[in-house]
Amino acid sequence: MMEEYKWFLKDEVVETGLCTFCGACSAVCPNDRIEFREDGPALKTECPRNGQGACKDVCQRVVTFASKIGPNVFGFKAKPPTSLLGQYETAVSARATDAAIREAGQDGGAVTALLTYCFDERLVDGVVATGDAGKPSSRVVRSKSELLETAGSKYSTVPVLSAVKEAGAEGVTNAAVVGLPCHVYGVRKTQFFPGLTAHGYEVGEKGERVKIPKIALVVGLFCTENFNYEKLTKFFAESGVEISKVRKAVVHLDELVVTAETEGGRTATYEFDLNALWNAGCVHDGCVICRDAVSKLADISAGYMGSSKGWTTLLGRTAKGVEVLKAAEEAGYIETKPDVELHRIEEFASLKMQRFNWELKRRLDAGEKVKFYWASDYPGVVGETKGTFYVKIKTNSGLTNAETLVKAAELAKKYGDGSLELTTRQSLEIQGVPGTKVDKLMAELYASGLATIGMGYVTTCVGSDYCTEGLVETKKLAGELTAEFAQRLTPHKIKISISGCPNACSRPTRHDIGLVGQVRPEVDEEKCNGCGRCAELCRVDAISIVLGKAVIDRDKCVGCGWCVRGCPNEAVVELERGYSMWIGGNDARRPAEGILLKSFCTREEIPGLVDAVAKTLVKYKTKPGRERLGNVMKQVGVGKFVNEVLDLA
Repeated sequence: MMEEYKWFLKDEVVETGLCTFCGACSAVCPNDRIEFREDGPALKTECPRNGQGACKDVCQRVVTFASKIGPNVFGFKAKPPTSLLGQYETAVSARATDAAIREAGQDGGAVTALLTYCFDERLVDGVVATGDAGKPSSRVVRSKSELLETAGSKYSTVPVLSAVKEAGAEGVTNAAVVGLPCHVYGVRKTQFFPGLTAHGYEVGEKGERVKIPKIALVVGLFCTENFNYEKLTKFFAESGVEISKVRKAVVHLDELVVTAETEGGRTATYEFDLNALWNAGCVHDGCVICRDAVSKLADISAGYMGSSKGWTTLLGRTAKGVEVLKAAEEAGYIETKPDVELHRIEEFASLKMQRFNWELKRRLDAGEKVKFYWASDYPGVVGETKGTFYVKIKTNSGLTNAETLVKAAELAKKYGDGSLELTTRQSLEIQGVPGTKVDKLMAELYASGLATIGMGYVTTCVGSDYCTEGLVETKKLAGELTAEFAQRLTPHKIKISISGCPNACSRPTRHDIGLVGQVRPEVDEEKCNGCGRCAELCRVDAISIVLGKAVIDRDKCVGCGWCVRGCPNEAVVELERGYSMWIGGNDARRPAEGILLKSFCTREEIPGLVDAVAKTLVKYKTKPGRERLGNVMKQVGVGKFVNEVLDLA
């Protein structure tokens, strides 16, 4: 009997029937402690972290992290999780132009043809995929000839991503990954989980790190279910089919169609009812509780549904995916036609959601432990200590209307515990939402025109539109910066705040990046009669009367503009108006004031400066989740950091 070791994923994911066998945990373990058995992954040796390292970080069934991964895959074009098909730019039916690939591949071999193009154009030097159709295993494909050996779909659970580490060890630098929706989620987490991205993967006992190649392309396959190999073997045997003789397997509608070798080297086709396979317990437990049928986070999604026989539906989701599709067609590797029946794909995806809901209800009714891992698909949905969730409704940096408040109150009563919180980050939170109600709440919230948002949006004061002391507009600028930078991939959060004047009501200098409205006053000596009104109005004693004229001390002046507005003789004039930018502030565990990066920035300069700060932070940050911008600046040297930012901008 194999010894069992304490492991977080075993308790929370494997034994609760959530594991997808994706293999991501194995791919990022630097000590090669994880192996895959028939009942799921397990530790081969004791882990000093009890399995709470990188393996936990990349597990999609701990939390999908899709709301933060999505913006890095698609930008802010991503459709909400309520969309059955997800974000895509183009949809075509395609097949390989090469007859050999069409014969060996699935539904016309379009995916194999695309990967062949990628090899020929040196876009990739390795493909992580599933091996033979008998007992499938993950493998690294290094050539076009090997692609034909892996062509066609496999319908047994395979830890495909475990081969990502193998690819790195073999020297693959640019890899394509082909897999099911679960594999797509897993590989995206290895790409975009913030700590892993910024700091490399977990350090092994001897100081080594796992070598993960650059993921150049992710091709996701349509999927409704996958099967336990041992149970499928038994099911086939009872029908007279030896699984080792299976050469091709295709799911069409409600049947699994299998082509297998018979005596004399001939082949025969067998059709198995999917309901019978379900009733026999052949479907893998983790598949039953899956919600994604179409690989929503892939660069390209592929499947037979929506296209005629012998053709594959291809959904180009990302700019990279669309580019590869177009180039492969222009180069003659695939041929396409536009007649895709999207409604059939939506029905297909809807069926998987129905199965998910049935299984969720069954588990809840049976009193089984349910982990609502999918709640984080939605931006702004965050777990609470009591097992419920709170939902952050986006405002215009604190500004909202009566209709929004009324609707939020209605939703809080209907789906939450009836309470709302106005947060310090200027969002409106519905508290105490059970996991079973998250989907319905979000569907109604989106339908009502409201929006949620996660980390990274900009806070402000009301600015010049409402405040008599405001010097610059704040709300519109905040919206622009939020749209461009919120949740963008950086090693850790960057908090931005804008204040319309030096009163700094929104505490901008205590943020990672702060913007403060300011004016530069100048005394017109010909008009100044030395009345002293400007000196009385100045709150920082920056003005004095010398020889009957007002004199401004530039070292003390904060640019509030009161002297300009209050001079009865119009002798103090405004030379320029803009924003001062401060960086490196912190109002959390280690409070600190930021330092002035630049005075009198124009509105047009600000996005470039913010981008330069973020890129410089990414360059120098070394510790996951523990270093804010100000700490990194100190380690690098404030002067050096500032100079690099200004040079980059």
